[in-house]
Amino acid sequence: MDFRRGLLLRPAVIAGALLAANVALAAGLVASALRPRPVVVVPAARSEQELFPGAVPEAALREFALRYVLHFDNFTPATLDASADVIRRMISGRSWAGAAAALEKRRQVAVEGKMSSQVIPIGARVDGMKVTVEAKRRTFISDKLSREADVRYEFTLERQPPTDPNPFGLAVISQEIHEP
Repeated sequence: MDFRRGLLLRPAVIAGALLAANVALAAGLVASALRPRPVVVVPAARSEQELFPGAVPEAALREFALRYVLHFDNFTPATLDASADVIRRMISGRSWAGAAAALEKRRQVAVEGKMSSQVIPIGARVDGMKVTVEAKRRTFISDKLSREADVRYEFTLERQPPTDPNPFGLAVISQEIHEP
């Protein structure tokens, strides 16, 4: 008789344990659903925005393009090599071969002619992954102002994995400079 009683008691214990586990899981789910959602506060943010996976915010595209312009066209013969190292990390690998040749040619002209450049960004517009930066560029030969012009830089950017040297996760695919 005792053997039968043990068999009948076992399913009731198992059912009770499963019921208790389901109640505990349901309570945990309710607590998780009622907990406030985390809010990420970005120190430099000026307005509320939502980020979606795979999307690049316009502010990040604009900031990347402005930094690129400042590294690209603010130079002296002494700072060209350091600027080229920074720019190298900001240019897409598939575009680097053409860019490297142009940067080396510019370096030779700047060193031989004692040429310096200063660029002052005025504004930037974003259209998808294309960014246009309006700027004023001043070119100096030795220590004399040689030329001052309004310049428009147009960039096409692509996403890439972020790294320590390039935390934006963006790279320049193509670049055009328009001067009057």
